[in-house]
Amino acid sequence: MKKHLMTSAGRKYLIFVIVLLILVSLFFINVFRHNKPADYSNKNVKVNISTIDTFNYSKVVTVEDQIKLLEDRESKGNFDVSSKMTKAQYQKIFRTSVIVGDSITEGLTSYGFLSEDQVFSKIGASVLNSDDIINTAAKTYPGFAFFSFGMNDMGNFTGHAGAFIDKYKSVLAQFHKTSPGTNIYINAISIPAKSAISANHTLKHYKEFNAAIKQMCKDEGYTFIDNSYILEEHPEFYASDGIHVSPKYYPLWLNHMIMKAGL
Repeated sequence: MKKHLMTSAGRKYLIFVIVLLILVSLFFINVFRHNKPADYSNKNVKVNISTIDTFNYSKVVTVEDQIKLLEDRESKGNFDVSSKMTKAQYQKIFRTSVIVGDSITEGLTSYGFLSEDQVFSKIGASVLNSDDIINTAAKTYPGFAFFSFGMNDMGNFTGHAGAFIDKYKSVLAQFHKTSPGTNIYINAISIPAKSAISANHTLKHYKEFNAAIKQMCKDEGYTFIDNSYILEEHPEFYASDGIHVSPKYYPLWLNHMIMKAGL
C-alpha cells in the first residue's frame, strides 16, 4: 500500500515536471526565435491600442468586462475600420446620436452619410461662435454626442490652446446641463496637410491643441477619439486645400466613432 501511494505521488511529480519543462521550452522558443515585427501601421492594431488606452484600470473586474466587450466587438467585425456600410446603415446606427462641428463635419450630410437631424454643423464653426448649433443639438436629448471642433479655433485663439480648452469645457458643460443623459465623445483635430500649414501658420499648433483636448477628456471624463491615422495612411483623402477631405474619409471616421462608442 505504501508503495502504491509513493507511485501515485511520483506520477503527480512526473506530470508536474513534464508540464514545467514544456512551459520552459515554450519560453525559450519565444525568446530565441526570430519574431516577425508587429505591423503597427495596421489600422485595426492602432484602433485596438487606442481603445485599450481608455480602459479603467481601477478594478480587475472592470478591466475583465472591458476586455470581454472588446472581444465581442471584434468578433462582430466592428474593428474592421476600413469596411464600408451603406449610408442607410450609418443613419440607423447613429439614430440616437448627434455629431456637432465645423465644415469637415458638414461633409457627413453633404455626402449623404447621415441626415440633417443627426449633424449640427456650419462653415467656420468654432467653440466661440457655435452656441446655436450646440444648444439645438442638446435639445434633441441624444444618447451619444460627438464633437469635432478645433480646426478653426487654432486661428481664432491665435495658437493658445489653454484659452481654447477653457471655452470648450464651458460649451460642453452647458450641453451636458441641457442633456445630462448624453454620453459625450470628443474628436481630435484632423491633421492639416503640410501645404495647408505653409499657407496658414496657426495650423501648426494642431499637435498642441490635440494634446490639450486629450487632457481635457481625461480631466472631464469624456472619451477622446484620435482619427489622425486616417490621413496619415491615406493622404489621397485630402481635398485641394489640405484641410477638408474627400468622401472616402467619412466611412473610416464613422466606423471609428462607432467602435469607440460601441454603437
